[in-house]
Amino acid sequence: MTTTPERQPLSLSDCDDVLAYIPHALGFHPQNSLVLLLIVGQRLEATLRVDLPGESHPEDREAWLGQVLNLLHRLPQVRSLVAVVYAPDSSRNPRNVPYRQVIGELDEALEYTDIDLRQAWCLSGDQVWDYADDDVKITFPRPNVALGNTNLSLVLAGSAPLDRPWDGTGIEEWGNAEEIRLLAKSLALDVLESLEQWADVLDMDEMRARAFLHSSKSGAARMLVGLHKRIVRDVLPYLAGVGAEQTIIMAEQLCLNSGKDQAKPLADFLLGRGWQGPDWRRIERLWSISRDLLGVARAEERHALLCILAWIEWARGRGSMAIMLLDRVLDEQGDYRLAQLLRELMNRGAMPEWATDELRAWRARMG
Repeated sequence: MTTTPERQPLSLSDCDDVLAYIPHALGFHPQNSLVLLLIVGQRLEATLRVDLPGESHPEDREAWLGQVLNLLHRLPQVRSLVAVVYAPDSSRNPRNVPYRQVIGELDEALEYTDIDLRQAWCLSGDQVWDYADDDVKITFPRPNVALGNTNLSLVLAGSAPLDRPWDGTGIEEWGNAEEIRLLAKSLALDVLESLEQWADVLDMDEMRARAFLHSSKSGAARMLVGLHKRIVRDVLPYLAGVGAEQTIIMAEQLCLNSGKDQAKPLADFLLGRGWQGPDWRRIERLWSISRDLLGVARAEERHALLCILAWIEWARGRGSMAIMLLDRVLDEQGDYRLAQLLRELMNRGAMPEWATDELRAWRARMG
């Protein structure tokens, strides 16, 4: 689920506006998906994407519907929604409106809740169906939203949706990557030294941090070598989201095997529980640094970074982006335990508590 950025009002009854907006809210162009725009009062609060179920098997639709209702149940303030089905091209048949039965079952199920299905469209290939139309079998051409006001305003504000969620590949290797890797192999693994180096870089602005990483081979090497230690990998989101002082104290206690009580705030934070919400500016800095380090990281270091990036996407409410990163790790190393645990968390549809808290939720920055 992606919390809605602060932008000018969106016309939720205008198909062109909605179709232009969704890729920017998600960060990518959805396929084979149901996207729900969640409305609190008259305000568009968040955007939720789920995979489409199989159309032909009732048990698949029933399980899928339970998943959607379970997600909506966690957002009790939502009172209405707009739905868009992104159906595969192969499902388009003039005699069969794609996913009409699925939307009908969703609408019927919502009648037993306090949530109203305001509007629903289906996009397949170059055609759009309006499920709310009395003659739903009539289609209209897919609108070209590229030059519309909604898309242009978001593009000019810096938004650039991907064709599909990024899976951690395509990062260019640094020119001095081999030197840094050799240096990292020669360093003793010191947990606190590595964490202090990460903390120093997280205190820099993004441009300074990038300049430091690419110019200081020893600094980059100390950060990489720490990723071989599970405690460093696991506390980095906490280090970014809460701060260095608490994290260093906790790490010292955990290294001494006397940090059971101190570890509870860490566990709560990583599971998105409790009153504490992330410092989003520092979390975004951790994202930038971790992504940049993929240009030098290999094997376990790389998998640790991808899991950190996946956790950040989940913390933001962008589960689809997180799943792509975790699946990449599991494709490369199927027994990587952290990726397995995080993937199971996503499979259960778990969301951080702050994702439903207007004051603590991440909001996409579009300008």
